[in-house]
Amino acid sequence: MKFKFAWTLSLFCMMFLACSGDKSSWNNTDTWTTSNEIGCFVTIKSVDQLAGFCVHYDLSSFALKPGYGWISVERKLPEYFDPNIPITLTIKTEISESDLEIKFIDKDGSVFGKKVALSNYSKNWNRLVFSIENLDYWWGGDQKFDGFGQLALAISGRDSGWVCFRNFGLANPDDDPSFEPGGPRLDSHRELAGFGMVKRRDSVMVPEDPLILKYLQVLQDSSSARHDLLPSMENDEAHTFNNALVAMAFILKGEKERAERILDFFKNATDKNNRDIRLQNFYVDGEARGFYQMVNMKTRRDELRVADRWMGDMAWLLVAYKYYEYTYNSDKYAVITTRLKNLLKSYYKPAEFGGYIQHGWRNGDQQLHYRSGHPEGNIDCYAAFRLCGETKLAGKIKTWLDHKLDENPNLFIDLYSWRVLAFGRDYSAYLDIPEYDLRFRKTIEINGKPVVGFFHRPDYDIENFWIDGIGQMACAFISCGGKYRGYFYANQLDKLIFEKRYKNQIVHALPYTVNHSGGYEWVNFDSGFISTIAWYIFAKNEFNPLRFDQS
Repeated sequence: MKFKFAWTLSLFCMMFLACSGDKSSWNNTDTWTTSNEIGCFVTIKSVDQLAGFCVHYDLSSFALKPGYGWISVERKLPEYFDPNIPITLTIKTEISESDLEIKFIDKDGSVFGKKVALSNYSKNWNRLVFSIENLDYWWGGDQKFDGFGQLALAISGRDSGWVCFRNFGLANPDDDPSFEPGGPRLDSHRELAGFGMVKRRDSVMVPEDPLILKYLQVLQDSSSARHDLLPSMENDEAHTFNNALVAMAFILKGEKERAERILDFFKNATDKNNRDIRLQNFYVDGEARGFYQMVNMKTRRDELRVADRWMGDMAWLLVAYKYYEYTYNSDKYAVITTRLKNLLKSYYKPAEFGGYIQHGWRNGDQQLHYRSGHPEGNIDCYAAFRLCGETKLAGKIKTWLDHKLDENPNLFIDLYSWRVLAFGRDYSAYLDIPEYDLRFRKTIEINGKPVVGFFHRPDYDIENFWIDGIGQMACAFISCGGKYRGYFYANQLDKLIFEKRYKNQIVHALPYTVNHSGGYEWVNFDSGFISTIAWYIFAKNEFNPLRFDQS
């Protein structure tokens, strides 16, 4: 009776919305608003013959930089609208590499969502049926849906195109939903004891492949006239985060001079009189702004005018400088270390629970900061401040992160692995969230053999590895006492190594992913990826890059 009443109430709401004049129709653009990431563009246009509307989007600026752009169309719903009653619509799009994100946003800002590839809907009109039961809690507010605020249909990715919607309404309660129920998909064998593939433990670590380090050496010596920075994927892009990781890998392997080539570049890119806003330089007209996420390998400039000076990358660079100091007991980089630390401290913003470090300059220095805190980058900042002895500030960030992330099972995988690497053994249980969940953990046949690894987000339908994440999870397990599980995942990485001839030398490398699914159309499988290789070296050396001493 209760369910029938709720469905009747929602049906009444839908009928009211649909019948109270043209401006109240779900298919009318006047009842929808739009929003977008800076650098992305969206238009919405009614199409009478469709009895619906089309959304034209342009996310192509993100084809030139890390991350993914987004646009969104949103519609307010009454608070009493029942999220358990399925909504239906039909959708059609052109061939696209972007994703559709269906979001229910409640009155206190909790976002529940489902991400699906737009390519699923590129040939014919497709009817979708969904309710809150098919969505996962993503972020904001809390994990309870507390009354409707908005329905949002977002497009995220790196290309441009169009998508059309029509025939909005309420589905029949007996209609089959288009998606599986939300929430974890727990492996029935997740807690088996012992060793082997099913139990996901190895008793011995396979020795590190020495030709992996050789790849980094050859790449550094051949990619620029200065022989300092490395391109991320045998291309013309030098990423700050990836080079910070490689500098740490060189230090770990005793390659001090090679690490110094990278660290010296950033140390010397601190001209206070610099007036070139595109140049990879810490200052612009005397103002401290930090370093871009990525620049051109040859010119060392943000030639595309889209790069961020993201605080997370600068925190990792600060960690790399602290690792040099820790290893060699040297104050060689004391000045740049202090500059990075003070810039990040200046970005601190108090919050109801602790506080966080704000984003930094964005989109080619068009905007300072983002409207909310970024958990991944703040884990980086926590680790950097702790290593710098800024324990009080680090504690405030940790308080904010604990409140923000809690035990949410639907985060990106590095928000589990990095928390353990940064916070220590007391957080080891968080590794079981992605490790037990088959939305994260995948078994894929590679060269005729099964390999177990992780995708970067929870998605049961995607069969791909984010190989950085395999290395991160291996390091995290080893760091918190789960070494046999860590050995297992470190050894899985060996199955993904490929041999190639590069600059007339035989080297071994690891790609970024194993296929293009899940938004990785840009990956070149004939090239190694330097962050993935750094995480391989960290894992094989049982190294925690966010704490160093494992304590």
